[in-house]
Amino acid sequence: MPILILIPFAAFFGCVLGQFYLVRQVRQALVARHPEVWREFSEKAWFIDNAIFSFVRKKRDLALNDPSLTAIADRMRKLQIVAIVAWAAYGVSIFAVGAH
Repeated sequence: MPILILIPFAAFFGCVLGQFYLVRQVRQALVARHPEVWREFSEKAWFIDNAIFSFVRKKRDLALNDPSLTAIADRMRKLQIVAIVAWAAYGVSIFAVGAH
């Protein structure tokens, strides 16, 4: 398998691992410092991690005025962009290698 395919896949895989860590950090911050928001998640969401991603994507963390939570959420948003770019590069590399 050419290295052209492995590099973007490795970057994407690293982003996935980073997202697991950041979701855990957001969850811990919400449980410790914003239990009412956490309670809302746990009562309404079937999948808590998806609710956390939605919370971060919609920038609901800004309304809580919690600088450390906002810093984690900002890192999560940036990592999501890197993951999307890496996934797109992986798709392009598959077609580029397959064309040869």
